[in-house]
Amino acid sequence: MDRPTRYKLLHSQEMVTYMRRFTIHNQSTQISASMLFEEAFDFDLLTRALNVEIARNDCMRLRLVRTLSGTKQYFLPSYKITSVPFYRFSSDAERDRVLDREAAKALNVYGGETYSIIFYVNADGRSGIFLRVTHFVMDAAATFTFYRDLLAVYDSLKDGTPMPRPLTRFEDVIKKEVEDADLPAKLAVVREKVKERLYPDKPPFFCAPNGPKLIQRDRKLLLQPNLTVPMAYAPFRDKTNFLKLRLSEADSEKIAAFVKENRLSAEWVIQLGMRLALSAANDRVNDSVFLVLCPRRRTVAEKRCGGEMASPMAWREILDESETFREGLKRLSVSQLELFRLADIPTPELRKIEGEIFGHLPVQCCASMMFSFLPLEPDAMGGRAFEYVGANFGHYIMPLYVITIKDPKSGRYVFSYVHRLSQTTDAEIEDFHNRVVKAILLGVEDPARTLGDILDSI
Repeated sequence: MDRPTRYKLLHSQEMVTYMRRFTIHNQSTQISASMLFEEAFDFDLLTRALNVEIARNDCMRLRLVRTLSGTKQYFLPSYKITSVPFYRFSSDAERDRVLDREAAKALNVYGGETYSIIFYVNADGRSGIFLRVTHFVMDAAATFTFYRDLLAVYDSLKDGTPMPRPLTRFEDVIKKEVEDADLPAKLAVVREKVKERLYPDKPPFFCAPNGPKLIQRDRKLLLQPNLTVPMAYAPFRDKTNFLKLRLSEADSEKIAAFVKENRLSAEWVIQLGMRLALSAANDRVNDSVFLVLCPRRRTVAEKRCGGEMASPMAWREILDESETFREGLKRLSVSQLELFRLADIPTPELRKIEGEIFGHLPVQCCASMMFSFLPLEPDAMGGRAFEYVGANFGHYIMPLYVITIKDPKSGRYVFSYVHRLSQTTDAEIEDFHNRVVKAILLGVEDPARTLGDILDSI
């Protein structure tokens, strides 16, 4: 039997190999997602649907291997799961305990284990599907592609109707990048634009949600009183806690109405609130950097692919306190478009640029947090009522990871904070969250209000 073709990693996948250099807890490079659905599934039929999904979503047959020239990937021609672990939970606390335990387990990605799945029945009778998958295989957008397509296949089997439209093969996406002879020249141009966009005439400042404590510690430790970027990576002190904080229905409605009326992305509104809260916590330093996951799905075909294509980018903004809230949102919209155009650059190259310009060590990081906004619409699961449930994966490479969604069921905005206990307390995260919410509400209630005025009030 011929050996399957081995491919080098996509530039987006290089993010994972880079992250694994700075952690001993490789679940930090995994996604753990859980969905609850109102209906009672036939789980035997759902297992059959899962095997059809594995056949039609080739990223679920992707495997990884170490070679002398680095990590390579290949696709199994076929693969089947005979059974799926099943739980029936008596309470939400029991569910969270079990799923958090699963999320905190590292997949043996070089031993053929690239994902795991659990089916369960929630205490209230809803059906649940838990997915734990390496970032080598899927990004956040890909997990939703998996859920949508799996349920569409399930419906086809249940109703005896034709299978849903085929997905784009991840192998075709990989071939396209691997065979692009012009890519090195394109990235050389992108590299220069990244330097201009992210690292202008002064070094970035590490704005942490609990203020400059970490920087002050490293200033004393390294005898560098002007240090602006601390040693943020701490592979032996990376234990996390998970906080899920919900906005009230009234506050969520205010934000949603403002977003709809002004035809904005809720991501910009929330992000501006976060940047203002970071500034308020750091003596009004107006220079903040987030890591954001740029989806890099530019074509319809790419949007219908189940594989890993996203890349983290350092999104730097230097706020002007004289700007209004509305003007700040406009600037974020423009800069996001610029950033997404530069997102083909590999993560190791991005960090190399930062080191060349500012002399930052690999363990130093100018971004204090990773931020992701998941735009879940009510019809995101083919019209099914659903709830997205997060999980605590126990350890994380960054000091803070924030995922924000608008819950399709309740309409309330939900903020999930995975934070390092060695660097921030629950109380500090809750205080940061309250500042974020206050900044957002002040802005949406009066978008002509200046950012400086909002900072005065939070």
